[in-house]
Amino acid sequence: MKLGRRNLFYSIILAGSMLSFLIGYFVCMLPSLYVEYMTEQNLRAVKEQHKAFVENGNYAEVQVKNPTACFSIKLPDQGSDIFITSKLFSVKVAITDERLLKSFSELRRFLKAYGRQEDFPLENDREQFKKEAENLVEIIKETFTGAHSLPVEIQRIETGNTGIEYRGEYEKIHLVSDTFVVLEMGVEDGNNRYTNYIAVERKEDSLILTFLPVVTPDMIEIRPIVLQSLPMLAAVIFLLVLLFSGVYSKGIVTPVVELVEHTKQRKDMPAFREFPMGKKWKKRKDEIGVLAVTIEELHQEIRAGYEELEEKNQILEAENKRQEVLLRASSHQLKTPISAALLLVDGMKNNIGKYRDRETYLPKVKEQLLSMKKMVEDILYLDHCGKNPDFQNVDIGSVLKAQLELYRINIMDKRLNVSVEGLQTKVLYTDEPIFTHIVSNLLSNAVSYTPQGERIRIFLEEEKMTIQNFNAHIDEALLPHIFDPFVSGNHEKKEENRNSHGLGLYIASYYAKKTGLRIQVQNEEDCVAAMIYF
Repeated sequence: MKLGRRNLFYSIILAGSMLSFLIGYFVCMLPSLYVEYMTEQNLRAVKEQHKAFVENGNYAEVQVKNPTACFSIKLPDQGSDIFITSKLFSVKVAITDERLLKSFSELRRFLKAYGRQEDFPLENDREQFKKEAENLVEIIKETFTGAHSLPVEIQRIETGNTGIEYRGEYEKIHLVSDTFVVLEMGVEDGNNRYTNYIAVERKEDSLILTFLPVVTPDMIEIRPIVLQSLPMLAAVIFLLVLLFSGVYSKGIVTPVVELVEHTKQRKDMPAFREFPMGKKWKKRKDEIGVLAVTIEELHQEIRAGYEELEEKNQILEAENKRQEVLLRASSHQLKTPISAALLLVDGMKNNIGKYRDRETYLPKVKEQLLSMKKMVEDILYLDHCGKNPDFQNVDIGSVLKAQLELYRINIMDKRLNVSVEGLQTKVLYTDEPIFTHIVSNLLSNAVSYTPQGERIRIFLEEEKMTIQNFNAHIDEALLPHIFDPFVSGNHEKKEENRNSHGLGLYIASYYAKKTGLRIQVQNEEDCVAAMIYF
């Protein structure tokens, strides 16, 4: 599954989870939270309504919770008047019945005696208060059923039954201040909660009561509405999730897809050619930017490794070709002295012609054998080049001095003037046997190809060492191939150079490359100069 579809699939799962959570919240948790919230609001409403009435004496500036049922009663400590005020009306009730007035006076006296919070009758004298209240109710019933005092006769015939089972009846007392108490009484049926609040406050000359009946509907009534709104709710949620998924895909998935395509293009490019990453990836500071930079660095490392491997393959290919050429050429070069030696031995053995003179031709056989020995030694020594050099600090001055001592006899025989100039010592980090062989080869050529009585000048500098042999010259056509194997000049016709097979400079050049040095041989105005660059 691709990243975009996976993201859409996860978004749909998220939308379904959110919808399930909302349904569970509306059905299970919200009803209790709603009822608790409404209970707090109703209690606060009766407190505010009562305080506003006490301060203003009316409901003109009061926001009433239930304007048709909320009202306040003011019971003065003296007189026979009762004041009833609501949002819709304000009346004064004058008691004219003597019995009712007497009972009302007794109840008012009782309430006045228990007007403080700490000795409120509901806490300390509930039974006495209940008797006085029941007595007052009976007097009111008698008064309203007595035809002599009213224009109509009121008689209770039957108490109706609503057929509804009420449950959860409760009473609470909320102490607001020393003289302010709110009584909460409630009951509930299957669908609603019915609550009556009676705020009672004792003032200096009166007792004020505020009544607030409220109905708090249960959230079960809202559930059908919630269920009916589920299709629209689900559509909105899925629309928002799809919108979010599109934005997310554009910000996250799309860059990842582009990065994948960029990586594929690099993968399909031959030979790890340079294909730089766009600047927009490097500007990103998030994980995608880090991923892009990491891929770029990985590509560069792979490309560097590939180039290094290519270089090593080229070196290996050159080495294999060198060994093949060397093997073929050495076989060809060895064949000539072997044939010559066999011819000389056969002639001397069979006493043929001039070869009867063994004293003359035996040294020539020895020369051919020494020539083959020198060639075999050079080939075997050249094979040593395949081994890893052992680098260490080498004093070039000491190496040069030791090599000059080895060629001292040859120098004296040819009466050569050898001078060493420049630095007396120079430390170089290299392989000592290899560097010694390079110096030995160049000195051997200089001594061998310098005419009798001429001079050799050796100049040691910080960056290079130069060996000049004067009154010598190399054929210009031969110079480009001077470091090729088995390349020799016409100097080999000289007696003292018959053992040369053209491997010396080739071996020296090969050793120099192995140790990071460079050799250059050139003709100058009156000499041949060989330079070793450090």
